[in-house]
Amino acid sequence: MNIEYKDKVTNKLYREVIAFANGSGGTIKIGMTDSKSVVGLESPLADENALYDQLSKMVEPMPLIEVNQEHLDGQVILDVKVKATEHVYRKRDTLFEEIYIRYGSKKRLLRTPEEVHRFIRMRQLDETENAQTNTVFNAEDFTEFVDFVQAQPTIKDSFANINEDLEGVLASYNAIRWNNGEFVLTQLGTWLANSSQTRAVLLQYSGDRSTSFCQQASDFSGSIVTQLSRIMAILKTVQSVYPNDLIQQCVVNAFTHRDYSLQGDVSVVIFANRVEVTSPGTLVEGLSIESVKKGARIVRRNPLLHALFVDLGLTDGRGDGIRSVMDSYKDGDDKPKISIQKDSIVIKLPRLEKVEKTTSEPKIRKEMTHEEAIMTHLVKHKKAKNIDIQQILGVSPSRVTQIVREMVSKDLLVATGERKGRMYTLSALNQEE
Repeated sequence: MNIEYKDKVTNKLYREVIAFANGSGGTIKIGMTDSKSVVGLESPLADENALYDQLSKMVEPMPLIEVNQEHLDGQVILDVKVKATEHVYRKRDTLFEEIYIRYGSKKRLLRTPEEVHRFIRMRQLDETENAQTNTVFNAEDFTEFVDFVQAQPTIKDSFANINEDLEGVLASYNAIRWNNGEFVLTQLGTWLANSSQTRAVLLQYSGDRSTSFCQQASDFSGSIVTQLSRIMAILKTVQSVYPNDLIQQCVVNAFTHRDYSLQGDVSVVIFANRVEVTSPGTLVEGLSIESVKKGARIVRRNPLLHALFVDLGLTDGRGDGIRSVMDSYKDGDDKPKISIQKDSIVIKLPRLEKVEKTTSEPKIRKEMTHEEAIMTHLVKHKKAKNIDIQQILGVSPSRVTQIVREMVSKDLLVATGERKGRMYTLSALNQEE
């Protein structure tokens, strides 16, 4: 239970009430010291009236409180229960002055416009990222988040004391909340924790289709910031053939705006000619792709997570992501494609340059058949395994097996060895040619 002890009604007591009312509620024991010693009140009724009078003059809106007299050790004290509501409590006749909130056993004044704005937005949220869970905060479950913050090239003041005051940092973004004497995670906190149940996947194909040879398949777990950083490390190998920072922007948006109530994963698929980024969930109700392209007001699904990513420098927070994507390709022939599926949003980013098959041997003309491509390779390299042919053609292993079997049956190729060690060479007839 959140309890504050005061030996008397002071002229600044209203600040404690504001802090409780803006948090999860609490109790003020008037007539007791911080050490919980009972000193009592000489005129408890007069003190009760003075409290009500102070709150009515100093706080807006009027807080909901219940005051009862208690008898302890032969003394009378006031037990003041403060109820928390969805309102933003502040100094009367002001918009944003003296907004106090409570973290743990201490109250805190919101001093900057950014802090005030974030708090007001938090009060307006529905039960998504702001929802409280039953998971008790454990600092060891946030080591990945701390490591990520400290690895950033520049660190904002809000993260400066993350080692000494991790609770304060997380509470300032409402990732944890004080409840019945301990910090518990909100939904946002569960996404940032090492034990996050969210996942992301990355696939890379040698060709332009998912039937091409799969060069890489990675499944990421842990804190969402860890998932994000690992994906970005892999994407650096292809980022140079896309507009500046565009892939990062799309992947960050996929994590920021996804619907975390759905079971799907953020997915990044790299093809030879494009990158596809999929984010679970559709647009917030009332928006469409066309309206966003035309500059419609952005309604963010996860504003707290978005604010955190802005402060981490992962996004600029302007809310013009889709328009930026389209503008990046305004001079190109190929344009991005953005589609809304039943339960996801998919964005397809074409490469800025035309792509030919990337292999170690001379580039294969696009008009070549599969058979011609294989034979061109064998003229120079003499022999090839299945995996070599997969990389040349950019097709699936089963398709390679089908192609080489047909070529062997036509006496175009000779196969020697078994299974993985099988080697293909040109037939004697074709070598003579």
